[in-house]
Formats: sequence, structure tokens, C-alpha cells
Amino acid sequence: MSRPSSSKSNDSAKSTDSYASVLSEDSYIATFKPVDDDFKNLLEHVKMVENGRKILKERKVQSHEVKKRDPKDTERRTDWTPQMEADYLSYKKSVEALTVAKKAQEASEKLAKNSKKLDITTQEVNRRKALDDDEKWLNAAIAAATARLGFMTKYPNALSTPSTKTHIKAAEDNLNSAKTAKREIEIQKKKIAEIKVIEAKKAAAAAGKK
Repeated sequence: MSRPSSSKSNDSAKSTDSYASVLSEDSYIATFKPVDDDFKNLLEHVKMVENGRKILKERKVQSHEVKKRDPKDTERRTDWTPQMEADYLSYKKSVEALTVAKKAQEASEKLAKNSKKLDITTQEVNRRKALDDDEKWLNAAIAAATARLGFMTKYPNALSTPSTKTHIKAAEDNLNSAKTAKREIEIQKKKIAEIKVIEAKKAAAAAGKK
């Protein structure tokens, strides 16, 4: 059995080291704030179906790879297979689902904010509805980002270089949307906790009058 040459082994080691260096210096993760620690931890459990990579690592790998592509590769692809077309439409549905989820969240958030002067029970109901829609928004945003990156994982040359860059940026925007959703979830939880404190005080006051 032939043994791999030392030069190939060294090349492989250099390639691995290069990736390790690139992935350890993720400029996107660097934009996270302390408030986003829970979101970052959440993404640690989100993996790509196509290759098992964590989503943040996959985003970084694709961002790294597209920088090595020919910037003159601007031709629109006309050789997509039926399966590629089907997978493209499938990921687009995930993006559309995010749009729907975000609109629902905006409506419930507005309702919750406008109920500040209403009775405490109504406030809690509206806040819980907003929380539920925030969570749906979060899940939809992560699903959209995963679907976008998954398409490029499966078909790395499906798009021109500029379109691939735009595609990766759109996936990053989806992740940013998810990050904002996670922040909103924490805000709603805090608001609900405050309502619970008010309810407890009112209950205690009522009991004291008996």
C-alpha cells in the first residue's frame, strides 16, 4: 500500500491550520454584544444538514471561500438541474416564511405596547402573544439562514461570484434578524415578569383588606 507523500501531508496540515486561523477570527461573531451570549450559545446547537457543520462555522467558511473566487465570474448560470431548481424554491419558501413571521411579530408587538393603559390581565395576554410571535420569528430567521447557506453548501458554484457574495450576506442578514428576535424575547420575558410582580402586589393588597 502506498503511503502519502510528506509534501501532501504538509499541504493538508497547512490547509487545516489556515482554516483554523480563519475560523478563529470571525468578524461576524465579533459584532455580537454581551447581550447576545445566549444567542451565540443557541447557534452552537444549530448544524447544517448537508455537512454537519455548525451554522456560524459554515457561514464563515463560505465567506472565506467566496473571497478566493474569480471576481470576473459574473455570468448567470443557465445549467441548473431540476433538483437545483427545486432546492432553490424550497429555500425561498423558508425566506418567505420569515417575512410572514416578522409581520405577525410586528403586529403583536404593537398591540402589546398599546395595551400599557389597559387592565393588567390584558397586558399579560398581549405580552405573551408578543413573546410567542418573537419565538416564531427567531425560529423562522434561523431556518431561513440555514436554508440559504445549505443551498450554497450543496451547490457552491450555482451562482456567479457577485451573486454568491450577495447570497452569503443575505444569510448573515437572516442571522441578524434572529439575533434581534432573541433580544426581543428577553425583553418580553422581562415585561411579563414585571406584570407578575404587579399582580402579586395587588393580590397581597386585596388579601390584606379581608
